[in-house]
Parts: sequence; C-alpha cells; structure tokens
Amino acid sequence: MSRLHDGQVDKAGAPYIGHVVRVFQRLLQAFPEACEDIQHAALLHDAIEDCEITPQDLRNRGYSEKTIEIVEAVTKKPDDGLTYAERIERLAISGNRGAIQVKICDLMDNSDPKRLSSLPEDKAASLSRRYQRALSVLTASLEKNV
Repeated sequence: MSRLHDGQVDKAGAPYIGHVVRVFQRLLQAFPEACEDIQHAALLHDAIEDCEITPQDLRNRGYSEKTIEIVEAVTKKPDDGLTYAERIERLAISGNRGAIQVKICDLMDNSDPKRLSSLPEDKAASLSRRYQRALSVLTASLEKNV
C-alpha cells in the first residue's frame, strides 16, 4: 500500500503516506466498529484517484468487492461534472456508511489545523470552511441513518 503513494507529497510538501496512515488511525478511533473492508478502504481511499491503479487492479490484489465499492464511492471522478459540494451530498445520500465514515476521517485529517497551518492563510481558511461544511453534511447523514 505504501508503494502506491511512493514519492507523492501533500499540499504542504510532506510525504503523502502520512495522510493515508492518519486517515486509517482516525477511522479506528472514530469508528472502532469499522470492519476490515472499511479499514482497507481507509488505507486505499486515494489509490484510484492519485495513483495509476484501477478497481480491477485492486481486485487482482485480492481486495474484496465491498472494499473496492467504498474506495470508488470516495474517489473523485474528474469527468462527472459535479461540484465538490454536490459530490459530498451524493455521498451523504448514498447510504454507503463505510464510504461516509472513510470520507469523514479523510476530512478530519485534511482540516487538521496543524496541516492547514503550513498553507497560505487564505488557502487554509478556504479549505477549512469547505471541509467543515462537508463534515457537517456527512456527519448529519450518518446520524440520520443510524
């Protein structure tokens, strides 16, 4: 898994794998009941989007259909014509609890003040607002569908 993000860095220039591991750790803390498929998806949540890997590649590596479904649900599709807010809303109403949980943990890490502090102030403020709105929508959807 770490080889998938080898050489990649985040917006602050830190090794990208750190983000992946923190999302996984946040999942274990926030959703300790998360099954193995959701845990695998947390580790793979950016694989299709950021690495040259396909859902079939994940199948060939032995990942379950449920894991792949979750990864695909949180993967931004560049040609879908949706805004960020529309993608979040679509995920919120999808009923895919595992994908919502993974995305919440992804947003929690992306909105961490320590991470945002390394960005220009205006960019950090803009991202913080965007991520907080998304977290609010996704958290509400989980609470509705308990």
